[in-house]
Amino acid sequence: MSQASFPSDAFPAFPAVTLDAPDGWEPRAFAGTVLALIDDRGPDAFSPNVVVGVTRTIAGHTLDEASAAVEEYVSRLPEVAPVDSARVDLGDRAWAVSEFAYTTDTVGTVVQVVAVTVVDHGPVTDVVRVTGTATPADYETSLPAIRQIVAAARVG
Repeated sequence: MSQASFPSDAFPAFPAVTLDAPDGWEPRAFAGTVLALIDDRGPDAFSPNVVVGVTRTIAGHTLDEASAAVEEYVSRLPEVAPVDSARVDLGDRAWAVSEFAYTTDTVGTVVQVVAVTVVDHGPVTDVVRVTGTATPADYETSLPAIRQIVAAARVG
């Protein structure tokens, strides 16, 4: 009988991801994420946050393909207002970054920053997605913190 295991050469571990938390932000576990930071505002208010997800794809998946998936996601959002999209080098890695606002049923309008990068692992490619979310009510304080967290994200 043969065995398969994770991690292994055939099934590499996910890449390490590190985020720097500004003062007042704290790590928090959320379903569907591998890492998250939150500026906890309590149970009666929206708390700005940055979450990290990793999606395993086929080998050779490109940053263009990962960026197109974000663009598709954004295009399906209700009352979306794109702000900016760019390719940037953060640290030693190329990222595709999009910023936009849209309306949710639960908290109204939110502003998001989504940054994606790809990590090749031989038989697979991992897409790392860092998503920061704030509301217009605290846009002037939270969005700069979110941008700082995203810009300093380290993947390896």
